[in-house]
Amino acid sequence: MEKRVFRKFTKVSLLVAVLGIATVALATPPFNVILNQIVAMGTSSADLSELLRVSSPKRETETSPNKDSEDEDWQLHLRTKGATDFYVQHLVVGPGGYSGWHTHPGLLSGTVVSGSIDFYDANCQKRSFVAGQVFTESTEVHAIINTGAVNADLSAAYLIKHNLPRRIEADAPACAPSTGIP
Repeated sequence: MEKRVFRKFTKVSLLVAVLGIATVALATPPFNVILNQIVAMGTSSADLSELLRVSSPKRETETSPNKDSEDEDWQLHLRTKGATDFYVQHLVVGPGGYSGWHTHPGLLSGTVVSGSIDFYDANCQKRSFVAGQVFTESTEVHAIINTGAVNADLSAAYLIKHNLPRRIEADAPACAPSTGIP
């Protein structure tokens, strides 16, 4: 009887190990990430709910009915349900470096401090960002790559569902070979 239990345990253990290896093999880890530092973190145990409207000051010389985008009111609507973790991250990706394919259980808002990145969404649609520009990442699979000749210095702020990891490894989409990101 003990031999049967041992054999069954061994078979189950082997199956779990094989599945674990297969799962790891599907992940696409980052490459040439020089710095990945959390510089601040905190948790809000209460729901977040903010609705902001900021009006532009009226110009005394404004006579034209055509307004440019700087004259329009600005709005922000933020609402979470449940506890939320907040992180600020400093990330440096070297030339040729990439993030690997991943998702977030929340929202990342980042800016390119210096250098540049190419951002690929789940359909491998590329958007390029240079110093001073802002990008967002969320629950849809995505990846970034630094195709430039200098480091890409990035700063990011996350709002993430409490007690979940900031980053969830993901399988590369079928179109990934066209991006240069495994």
